[in-house]
Amino acid sequence: MKNGQGRISQFEYLDYGCQLISEVYGKPDRARWTNSDYIKLSNILYKKTRVQISPNTLKRIFGKIKTDARYYPQKATRDALVNYIGYPNWESFTNAPVVLQNVTDIPASTETKQDVEIIAHETVSPVTTRPAKKSNLQKVIAVISTLVVLIGAVAYYFFVPSGSTQTASIVCRNPVGGNPHSATFALKGISQGGSDSNPYYIDFGDGRKLILHANDTLVSHYYEEPGRYYAVLKQNKRPLGLATVYLKSAGWVATARMMYDTTRVYPIEVPGLFRGNKHSISAREVARAGVDTNRTFFIDFTNSQPTEIDGDNFDLIARVQTSADRAGVRCSQVRLTLFGESSRHRIDVMKPGCLHWANLQLSEVIKEGQLEAMDFLGADLRDGGTLELKVEDKHARLYINGKQVYETTYSQSLKKIYGLDIMFAGVGTIHSVSLTDLKTKKSFSGNF
Repeated sequence: MKNGQGRISQFEYLDYGCQLISEVYGKPDRARWTNSDYIKLSNILYKKTRVQISPNTLKRIFGKIKTDARYYPQKATRDALVNYIGYPNWESFTNAPVVLQNVTDIPASTETKQDVEIIAHETVSPVTTRPAKKSNLQKVIAVISTLVVLIGAVAYYFFVPSGSTQTASIVCRNPVGGNPHSATFALKGISQGGSDSNPYYIDFGDGRKLILHANDTLVSHYYEEPGRYYAVLKQNKRPLGLATVYLKSAGWVATARMMYDTTRVYPIEVPGLFRGNKHSISAREVARAGVDTNRTFFIDFTNSQPTEIDGDNFDLIARVQTSADRAGVRCSQVRLTLFGESSRHRIDVMKPGCLHWANLQLSEVIKEGQLEAMDFLGADLRDGGTLELKVEDKHARLYINGKQVYETTYSQSLKKIYGLDIMFAGVGTIHSVSLTDLKTKKSFSGNF
């Protein structure tokens, strides 16, 4: 959007910056942000930039707190905001070709003269002085101006290409398969708006990504571990489309992989796994599969199958024992993952000294050990212990050894559960698993 002099409004840069920040933060829908999101973002920004921006200031910047005059932050604040999304300062952000293209593509009809005057004033000083009392006419003008800016922002976000087109889409032609599985994805709209500096790409959901080229209409991806994956088509970190891929397993299976080796995984053939007394895999069996057991390795025990268990109303109890100290294993980690139809629950538990690496995901609620305190996930389970995740109507409670350590409520439904994965760093043991629907009392066929 441009004003009558052909100049781009600083508020447009600010709006676009807020959009990118929300995408990097991982929750693009800012309308659904709660007070805790602004507190969390304030802490993240301080850790990265050493600039303290209070949650209330962020609320004014992002429009959560409404003011009579549009709030425009001082330069140090603007520098810190764009530094979070990869720019050294505000000037480099406003002069970046990709940013200029995305902002100037917005039609010129939505900016007002009053908006330009506010920009000129607040660029000099972030503190807005205003009379103690406004006339009725001034109040009407302020309301109309605010509505115009909001309408322009909504039109920009939902209807105008910002280096991408909203018609871009992804569909998996063969979303269900065995293990391994080559999934084929059909693409539309990739030829419109992509560039070398702002390409489309697919995050396949298994740690791998693929940059797309103009006019790509079909790509395939090789999945080699059972489970449910969420392949997301993105541009500039903004999700444009989602396709799910589901690899079934025949009961419980074991797969090993080595840290920093992204080229392959190592299926482990174990007859009678979790039947009788077979509740673990020996280091010799892991080595026989091709893994260098002197290096850091992980073993996934997976039972991937569709169920009638509600992913928002269930009780999961697992008695586990993490790896003893050995070469390549320091943190004795265990990770629980529940595959849902549309999202997942995932919890890392490890020795207290390793919580930098701990992460938690309960649908759209995500906590990362690199960004915040995760003391509640610290537990030494080398001698065994119990993990329980109980979810009732999207309200989740996590228990470790019978003690509640965390609870939260999420919004995005998992719908039905599509299986369970328990991963250990090194050689771990699963003594029992009990997964039950709280409402229907249906049990997981993989319980033992």
